[in-house]
Amino acid sequence: MSLPVTRAVVAPTVPTVPARTAGRRPGLAVEHVGPQWFPAVMGTGILAVCTERLAAAAPALHGAALAALAVAWLVLLVVGGTFLRHARRRPDRFRATVADPAVVPFYGAVAMGLLSVGAATSAVLGPHLPSTASAAAWLLWVLGTLLGVVTALGCPVRLLAAGPAERGAPTPVWALPVVPPMVSAASGAALTATLAPGPAATALLAACGALFVLSLCLGTVVFVLAYGHLARGNALPLQGTPAIWIPLGMAGQSTAAVNLALVPAGADLPPAALGGLHAAAVGYSAVALLLGAVAAAVALRVTVRALRRGLRFSPAWWSFTFPAGAMGLGVSALGTTLGASWLIAVSAGICAGLAGTVGLCLVCSARCWLTGRA
Repeated sequence: MSLPVTRAVVAPTVPTVPARTAGRRPGLAVEHVGPQWFPAVMGTGILAVCTERLAAAAPALHGAALAALAVAWLVLLVVGGTFLRHARRRPDRFRATVADPAVVPFYGAVAMGLLSVGAATSAVLGPHLPSTASAAAWLLWVLGTLLGVVTALGCPVRLLAAGPAERGAPTPVWALPVVPPMVSAASGAALTATLAPGPAATALLAACGALFVLSLCLGTVVFVLAYGHLARGNALPLQGTPAIWIPLGMAGQSTAAVNLALVPAGADLPPAALGGLHAAAVGYSAVALLLGAVAAAVALRVTVRALRRGLRFSPAWWSFTFPAGAMGLGVSALGTTLGASWLIAVSAGICAGLAGTVGLCLVCSARCWLTGRA
């Protein structure tokens, strides 16, 4: 594996303690916060969404969803605020993250972090504070979607413009900038519930469809390249192992998108057309989730091996969270479409595992931020 790829998944995510502050006073010990920390926002946001969906069958979980949403907003404010402060104080470092083809894909995580917290806010608070939740969700959706489209179109161009030695070999990290439009498609389909049936809702669904196609086409190319490279015997660096989970995000979010779009689409389509769309959505979901299950099995095997070899905590561990949560969301959405309680049960199992992983990553991240040691 070439040096630029290693740098993309390892070096930028290792915080350090500045010599002038180490051992002097308590406080934030992370020297610089870049876009690599935003998967923490993604992971906490998707946990709130998945928990709230399960609360439809188990109302007691609504309290847990509220707690997860509070944590997601806290993480967004801390990570986002620190990122902006560091960018303002050290614009040279900020420009370096944009110019570096090994780091710029992580700006897709920034977009997905905004989208994830926006979706969680709408899902959890929508029934109780409709106006506030809708305003916050729409703001984050617009910001996340605009940034996501920029990363999806701009990052591939940036990578192609870089020389082979600079951009390195294709890895699943390259998918980070092309997945956000799919997250926008899924969360945008859910946001149609805030609009009255009519031209506005139809336009939003059409936009979601375009985002779906854009992300699916770009993602397919990236995943073929990345898995093809790995299949030829090229392993990820040890500390870059969590990136192997990223493809699950595309499978889960695309499944959620096609199923969530069925409800608003029913208001504009005749029964025959809606039946065809329903069959297409179920067929696509079956294929996407099957591929996601295969990818999950491979990722689990690779991860277990990496843990045995001494995989240390880094912000990359948050890659274990959002993709798994996206799969849980997709399974839940398909279960709702089919009325299949066993799929809801599978989703609940994924959500339970997600909660444990998020908790572990939160504890390790807090220690990393306060001490500078992973």
